[in-house]
Amino acid sequence: MGILPITIISFLFGTLWGSFFYTLAIRYTDGSMAAKPLEGLFSRSRCPACRNEISPIMLIPIFGYIIQKGKCRNCGSTIPVWYPAMEILYGAMAALFAWNTGVSIYAFNIYILASIALCIAIIDVKTLTIPDSLIIAFVLLSAYPVILNYNIRDNLFGMLALFAVFMVILLLFPGSFGGGDVKLASAIGFLSGLEQSIVVLEISLVTGALVGIIYALKTKKGLRTKIPFAPFLAVGLIISLLYGRDILLVYFRILY
Repeated sequence: MGILPITIISFLFGTLWGSFFYTLAIRYTDGSMAAKPLEGLFSRSRCPACRNEISPIMLIPIFGYIIQKGKCRNCGSTIPVWYPAMEILYGAMAALFAWNTGVSIYAFNIYILASIALCIAIIDVKTLTIPDSLIIAFVLLSAYPVILNYNIRDNLFGMLALFAVFMVILLLFPGSFGGGDVKLASAIGFLSGLEQSIVVLEISLVTGALVGIIYALKTKKGLRTKIPFAPFLAVGLIISLLYGRDILLVYFRILY
């Protein structure tokens, strides 16, 4: 099978995961997962307005939204456009992973890890909190690529390095990060290993600083305004998983 059919199939496959993970993020933000975790995880999606179950046709990623013209069949209220937007984003991410790493158990594993990180980012944006349960799931699913690395010490060094950096920043600038950010960074460091953790750290800190400055200037709330940092860690992780080796090669050429 050629790369184009694989990419298209991967995109469609990714939209399914996008539907799942964005719905999961919403259920974390509205308290469904805290009250009844199993029911919150497996129950049918409901209209945000009338709370009736969404029709099966609306559950088809992207196309269901288009067919229903973005409205609930029961009450006619508008379904947020974020649903198809996240399905497209997750689909595009799946296509990128297929394009860069091929189709394998390893590729699927790291795609799911990137998907969890993005789900955490969405929750952090909405609530300024990061669920421990998702961090635990992330660490457990990291076991497969870590074992394939055949150098668990490198992964442990990556975890310790990001933990240390974020703890030092937190001690120097209290309130700059939350405890969830430190735990997420440590989990990402465990997956990434020491060298790739440098890529994640640089991308997340630079993008976070730029967005923070722009947000502070736009809102006139000052530089001490707290913004969710999980999105920048997620961006750093995804770029590292896709292009980390290329970025490291550029670093080595500059240094040596």
